[in-house]
Amino acid sequence: MNTIDYLNELGKKIEFSRETNNIDSLNSLIKIGETENTDSFSNYEKSILNYFIANAYSYKNNLIHPNREKFPFETPELEKQITHLRIAISLIDNKNPYLKCQILTNLGSLFSHLGRVSEAQEYYDKCLTIDSNFGMAIGNKGFSLGYYSKLIFDKDQQLIFLREARKYLLKSINCNDIYEEAKLDFQKHLQELNKYIPKEYLKANLKYDYKHKNKTKEELDYRKWCSSNRLFVNPLNDIFNTEIVEHDYLFVPSMTLKNDEKPIYQSIFNQIKQEYITSRYFFYESLLIDKVHFADKDVTLMDINDFSIYSIHIEKVKISFRMSYSIFDKIAYLINIYFDLGHSFRNVNFRNVWFKNKGKNKTPHEKIQSSNNWALRSLYWLSKDFYDKDFNNSIEPESVDIATIRNFLEHKSFKIIESYIPNWTNQTETYEIERELFYDKTFKLLKICRSALMYLTFSLHLEEEKKGKGNNFIPIEFLKIEDDEKI
Repeated sequence: MNTIDYLNELGKKIEFSRETNNIDSLNSLIKIGETENTDSFSNYEKSILNYFIANAYSYKNNLIHPNREKFPFETPELEKQITHLRIAISLIDNKNPYLKCQILTNLGSLFSHLGRVSEAQEYYDKCLTIDSNFGMAIGNKGFSLGYYSKLIFDKDQQLIFLREARKYLLKSINCNDIYEEAKLDFQKHLQELNKYIPKEYLKANLKYDYKHKNKTKEELDYRKWCSSNRLFVNPLNDIFNTEIVEHDYLFVPSMTLKNDEKPIYQSIFNQIKQEYITSRYFFYESLLIDKVHFADKDVTLMDINDFSIYSIHIEKVKISFRMSYSIFDKIAYLINIYFDLGHSFRNVNFRNVWFKNKGKNKTPHEKIQSSNNWALRSLYWLSKDFYDKDFNNSIEPESVDIATIRNFLEHKSFKIIESYIPNWTNQTETYEIERELFYDKTFKLLKICRSALMYLTFSLHLEEEKKGKGNNFIPIEFLKIEDDEKI
């Protein structure tokens, strides 16, 4: 039996275990898949294997937690599912577009289920770029946009999201490749959405574009790059990349403070958001390499034949990486204060802020678990993308590598190279990485930074809605800092 036939047989057994609700069989098949010697497998075959293992974990999770709306903060089956799907999508080539679309759709739906709705849209759109008529991606995208709209506290944007969600759900119920049960779910969700969308709004010929005024070509190019890469702190950038989204409008909501309370949350968010904007621009500038920067001229450096690259452009992308990574710990700092979690300011980070105890049996803090805050849960699951030595689980296969890069950048020796010298690659005193790969990892950090900032604002909004307005509390709103003051 060749490898593909063997994998197909494994997939059939997993599907049969689902049909018969046999969790013991699923556990056995998961063990077989995860212990399989894949040394002789091609990347495509490894991708298929990880896709099947992810399916097995999905079916197991559905048996353990049949209510999809309620599941524990710590759900190992969901962690494993994400990890295996991420491995699968990283290994698959273009040999099987249908399978690639299935993996991307499953990732989108899983991220949406966990509250990471911003990132979910990108998975769906990658699928629809391959096959614009892939029914399950169309329907699930509509379903996800409907949930996304519930997090948005700008009423105009919320209606835009609802209208977009309706558009995708309408299209999905006419797709022939959707199984009947899913189609019924999409129809049910469509009927629910129609209750919240004014009929006159549906009939209106809405135009979402506007023209920039008094902006240089340099600024227009930058803004177009940001919008096309979904980097504006603006939910609309998850459904459009036109001029209307080209501003970072999202901020913390109006907040209820005690009469003598300092507006620390707005202050911290100002800092975090400005650092993200700076990191994003430094990365963008690092891409604009057309000539030697004047600051690099007449700087004496030694050519030691190690293919390393030194320039202001390279330092900008390194700064972008460091700034982006540090933002997550600052988000944790804000969460710790806002939710009064009681962590020491010295020791809190984005990975541990959620837990009330240390050691192997870490338990999410009761204030986090009882918050019933879907956006806060999305931040919690986003934190699992990061590696920390005190945690043995990360759902991002690249997390160890990214953490190692950060450590070497901040504290040790790090260099970007054009190519490797074979007999030097085992030396560990300096971390070496090729330029394109480092750019990819920095860009990835920027993307999840942007998502984290939006989930943070959504989570604060949901908490503020819960607060009563007693005599010793007043709602505080602030005027924005005007652009001409940012000198």
